[in-house]
Amino acid sequence: MCAIALSILTAALGSAAVALAQTVAGVSPPVPLPERARAALETHCTECRSNGGAVDLDTVADDPALVVPKRPDASRIYQMLLRTSPAPSAPTPAEIETVRDWIESLPARDAECRDRARITPETVEAQIDHWAEMVGPSEAADTRFVSLVHLWNACASPARLKEYREAAAILLTALARRSEPIALQTLGDESAILAFREGDLQSPEGEEELLTDSAPAVGGTEAIPVDWFAAQFLALSRPKEGSGERAIPVDLDGAAQRVVSALARSWTKDVDLVRAAAERGITARALADRLSAVDGDALYAARKLIHGALSRAEWDALSRALDDDTLDTPPAKRTIPDTEIEVILWTDKPRYWPRDLVTIHASVSKACHLTLINVDRDGKAVVLFPNDIDQDNLVAPGVTIRVPGTDASYQFRFDRSGEEQIVAICQRTSRHPDGIDYDYEKQRFEILGDWRTFLRTASLREQEARAREEAEVARRKRRGERPSPPVGPAAIDPNGPAVEGRAAIVVPIDPAGGP
Repeated sequence: MCAIALSILTAALGSAAVALAQTVAGVSPPVPLPERARAALETHCTECRSNGGAVDLDTVADDPALVVPKRPDASRIYQMLLRTSPAPSAPTPAEIETVRDWIESLPARDAECRDRARITPETVEAQIDHWAEMVGPSEAADTRFVSLVHLWNACASPARLKEYREAAAILLTALARRSEPIALQTLGDESAILAFREGDLQSPEGEEELLTDSAPAVGGTEAIPVDWFAAQFLALSRPKEGSGERAIPVDLDGAAQRVVSALARSWTKDVDLVRAAAERGITARALADRLSAVDGDALYAARKLIHGALSRAEWDALSRALDDDTLDTPPAKRTIPDTEIEVILWTDKPRYWPRDLVTIHASVSKACHLTLINVDRDGKAVVLFPNDIDQDNLVAPGVTIRVPGTDASYQFRFDRSGEEQIVAICQRTSRHPDGIDYDYEKQRFEILGDWRTFLRTASLREQEARAREEAEVARRKRRGERPSPPVGPAAIDPNGPAVEGRAAIVVPIDPAGGP
């Protein structure tokens, strides 16, 4: 142990010496990856700014609408950088790759709790019953509970849970119209249930009911979700003009407002599979299995959640449908900007064994030309669709396609355990993404090589392909020959705006041996 400590100390002193030598020599030390990523996002990602201000990397990394940790191809901010790459004032290839590296460096959202015991609904019920026995019937009758159980089960870090408890105390103290903090009691070793006395609030008549009567049952418990409570409070403290909603006149100073707003954002932000499962009081794997069996009008929302995230409104609608078994009722839908195409991508099973047949499904919000690329665990990429057998890749909106098709003369299998990535790119101005130049006489399925290298060089490859085409046109013109006929049909909107949709999913292949 002493030798290990000495080695660590020597390494630290060595790093400090290098930094000092660089400073003395007038060479700036290298800028850390997070700082370089933040600088790129400050310049090119307006959605990454907190309330229009500076970019907070922790907030961005924690938002499923923007980032899927370790999965840049599935992360909206990375997709936006790629989409705007050819435009003036666009991010440079180095900036795009920096953001990719930063996303890949992030820990998975469940990294904090892979060894954490999940709090079950039965545990919560037992904790509340035990507490009621301890305090007696009179105090128990005057007590309400707020819950952090779903946040615990959704892998919130200990530091973040502590912040949420402090925010709950600030919120309840403000509702009590008191200067001193309200008394809160914590239940269980995890301190995930907070108890407070209704009598301590001293609220105007009906105010508490206004805040709590519509509280959702989350995590299999009737305790009020603490982040929903904060979001409800903020909404009622400043109701929309003309809504007719009763306002709750409670003032928070600037610091308190920021703390409570951060707690409320935990509820209002997009919901990924881990969070959705925590709200339903089950494991993510169990929810994925349930969602993979959903059909009807809720199919797209269910498949989208398995591999990505839903807005709060979309998830609430889908969750109610799962509860009521009303999955044929059209769920809430996210509004898609005209400048974007939503691509929903999924496979026929949530996980596979080696040598299983694989079918890929996709749906798009606007007609576009779809490309599906497989990136294996070694980072090698190959275009699965279109291919020499299925060359027509024009997809209609709202229609589910499957690759391979039902009568296709080819099949897909993953031959090794691990993880495989499927990337979807759908475009209107071109039949294929930049950098892909199909030559079916040589390859039935276009091989792209190393995926990162392909992404880095795609624009250059596209320029080279166009230069070759122009040179061929000029050559034929000099010889008095007729222009070469176009290969395949034209793009759906070759002269329109550069609208593009991207999606990526990771497909797990369990070790051989079967269930």
